Amino acid sequence: MANSEWRIANGGSADRRISGSADRRISPSPPLPLSPSPIARYEIKIPLPAHFLGDVLAWVRLHPAHWRVAYPPRQVNNVYFDTATFTGLNANVDGVGDRAKLRLRWYGDEVTRIADAHLELKRKQGMAGWKESAAITGDFDLTALTWPAFMAALRRAAAPEARRWLEQFTVPALINAYHRAYYATPDGVLRLTVDTDLRACDQRPSNHPNLRRPAPTESVIIIELKAPIAAATRLSAALAHFPAPADRFSKYVQGMLAE
Repeated sequence: MANSEWRIANGGSADRRISGSADRRISPSPPLPLSPSPIARYEIKIPLPAHFLGDVLAWVRLHPAHWRVAYPPRQVNNVYFDTATFTGLNANVDGVGDRAKLRLRWYGDEVTRIADAHLELKRKQGMAGWKESAAITGDFDLTALTWPAFMAALRRAAAPEARRWLEQFTVPALINAYHRAYYATPDGVLRLTVDTDLRACDQRPSNHPNLRRPAPTESVIIIELKAPIAAATRLSAALAHFPAPADRFSKYVQGMLAE
């Protein structure tokens, strides 16, 4: 099969940059510094059309790395935040090597109720990436809050360092959810996830959380292999046994640029 059939492009070029709307514009804070982290790792993605799910499961089952189920599958939910001028989105579209993004993540089948959540600042330098995480106390009902009220409550629930992140990424831009299956090698060094059933809702048009008007995103599967930098050789060997090419893919970009 030709590689072109497998590839799912992020979409986006210089003419697809996003600008902030005037009513939500806030003077941005200075960029958060990016510095090397001892827990940095490589994350390699293989995006595929959704109808290849059976093939993907077979590849995982027959792979010489002997992937084992590392955690029960579950639904992953996120609110992605960006600056008033969508610096994070544009940096990803433009392929900027040093960038950061902020998301609030929680798990379970309920998207409207946020509980046991973590605010995660994901950083990337070249091919390496890492994240900082801060627990968020309390529950939030997205059906009962405006975005300004939610952001005020989130700031109150966040630790001082996490509040600093929220001063940089002030705009709730996207809500998404997907089903994730978790695998790891027997020694736990290499990790693999398979994401399916991606759904996303653009939050830019409304002062209230949009949970009813999904973005028309492509139906895709995302295989992601993750390994510490020290295990780069093993990661490359594992990747070579998947008969589909790695490619750039961002769920945040996919949801924001859906047409």
